[in-house]
Amino acid sequence: MRFLSAAGLVTILSGLGAYYATEQLSWFSIVNLIVGPLLLVTVVVVEIGRFRGFTGASSRRVALRWGLGIAAVVAASLAANLLGMRWHSTIDLTVERRYTLSDQTLLICEQIAANRDTEAPSLLFLEDALMAKEVRPLIEAYRGACPGLEVRETRATDAPPEARALLSSADATVLACQPGRCELAGFPSEENISNALLRLGRKRHVRVDFLVGHGEVNLASENEYGFSGLAGALRDEGIQVAALVGAAARAVPKETTVLVVAGPERNLLPAELAAIERYLERGGSLLVLLEPGVTTNLEPLLGRWGFELPKGVLADRAGSPLLEDPKPTSLLLRSYNPFHPVTRKLSNRTLLLMPGARAVIPARKPRPDDDLEGLVFSNRSAWLEKDVVAALADRAIAPDPDEPLGQELPLAAAGRYPRARGEARIVVIGDRDFASNRLLLALYNRDLFLNAVLWLAEDDEHISLRPKAWTPHQDPFTLQQTLAYFYFLAFALPEVLLLLGIHAWYRQRGA
Repeated sequence: MRFLSAAGLVTILSGLGAYYATEQLSWFSIVNLIVGPLLLVTVVVVEIGRFRGFTGASSRRVALRWGLGIAAVVAASLAANLLGMRWHSTIDLTVERRYTLSDQTLLICEQIAANRDTEAPSLLFLEDALMAKEVRPLIEAYRGACPGLEVRETRATDAPPEARALLSSADATVLACQPGRCELAGFPSEENISNALLRLGRKRHVRVDFLVGHGEVNLASENEYGFSGLAGALRDEGIQVAALVGAAARAVPKETTVLVVAGPERNLLPAELAAIERYLERGGSLLVLLEPGVTTNLEPLLGRWGFELPKGVLADRAGSPLLEDPKPTSLLLRSYNPFHPVTRKLSNRTLLLMPGARAVIPARKPRPDDDLEGLVFSNRSAWLEKDVVAALADRAIAPDPDEPLGQELPLAAAGRYPRARGEARIVVIGDRDFASNRLLLALYNRDLFLNAVLWLAEDDEHISLRPKAWTPHQDPFTLQQTLAYFYFLAFALPEVLLLLGIHAWYRQRGA
C-alpha cells in the first residue's frame, strides 16, 4: 500500500507539472491526473478497511507519527506563505521568457523615468475587463519594472473621458494614457502594451515611404508571402507608412524620413534614380532590400555610395532546418557587428532567418569622412554560389574549389555620409523575404528591420529587442511539436525512474 500511495503522489505531481509547463491538458497530464487520485483513493479505502481503532500502543504511535508529520507540513506551508508575502522572487522557466519583460519594455521604462519634461504616461488597467485576471501578473511586472509609470486600476465606467471615448468602439483591458490622450493596447500582451506606451511617448514624427511601381513588396497583401505585417509593425511603433509612386513624383517629399526600396524587380526610371540621388545629397535616409538573381539599375547607384553587390546567392551546407523546405540557401545567421547601433543588441543567441540572400560588401568610402560597415555576416562555412537558378531550385551545388572558404561574408551593410546639406544614411540588406508575413516574427527578423529604420531615422533611443510573439516551423516537426515531445520526455522519464526506484526500495525493505 505504501508503494501505491507514493506512486499516486508521483503521478499527480507529474501531471500537474506537465500541465503548468505546457499550459495544455495533454493526454499525458490527463492520464496522470486520473491514475494518481485513483491510487490514493484505493490506498485510503484499503487502510480504512484495515483500521481497528487506537486500542494498541503501536496504533497510537503510528497515529501520533502521522499527525505530527501532517502538522509539520501544514506549519511549513503557512510559514512559506507568510515569507512569500513579504519577500518574493520570480523565476521565469518558460521557453519564450513570457514572464520576463523584454529589452524594449525595459528601455521604455528607463525613458519614462528619465523624461521629466512632460507628464509621465500611465497604464489604465480595467479590473472589470474579461481578461483582467489573466493580465494582472503582466501589469504587476510593469509596476515593478517601471517606477516612473503610474498603474491605475479602475472600472470602465470610471475611466477618464478620453479612455471612455475609445472604449465605446472597442473592448480593451489596458490603455496607455496621458492627459487628454489615450492609446488602446489591443490584445493585452506585453508587445501591445509597450507599443501603446511607445506611440504615446514618441516626440518626433517619423514617416517611412515605400517606393512602388517596380515589383516591390506588397504592403497590402496578408498572405504568408505578403508584407502587410511589415507595415503593421511600423505603425505599432508610431511610425507613419506611405507609398511613393516614383514615376509620378519629381522628388522625394520633404516629409519623408526614410525611403524604402524593397526588392524591386524592374529598372527604375532615370528620373527616379536622379530623385533618389538628390534626396541623399540633401541628407536623406535610404533602406534597400535586394534579392539574389535580380539585377536592376539601382545597383550602380549603390555602387557609387560604396556598396559592392557581387552576383550570386549565399549558400551554406549547415543551412537552417526551420523552414518546411530546408535548403543550403536558407540561412540561419548569428554573426553581427557588435559596435553598430542597428546590430549592437543582437548576439550569437539572437538568430536571423533568411531564405535566400546575396552578399552586400561595404567596399569603399566615396569620401574620406564617410563611414561604411558590415552589419550581418554569414557563417564561415558559407560560400557565394554563382549558379543562382540551381541554388534556388534546390539542385546540387558545391563551393568553387578555387574560392577560399572560412570567411564571414556580409549580407547587410550600412553607410553614413556627411554632406553639406546634411548627413545621408543608407542600409542595404541582401534579402527581402526575411521581412515577409511568413518570417517577419520569426526569431529576430523584425528587430533587424525596425532597428535599421530607426537608425536611418536618427531615432537611436528606441532601438531595442522586442517581445517575441511567434516561432518558425521546424522540419520534420514544428517547434511547438518538438517542445511537446521534450516536455513529455522531461516528465515521463523522471516519473518512470521514480516509480521504479520507489518499487525497488519497498521490495528491498520487505525482503
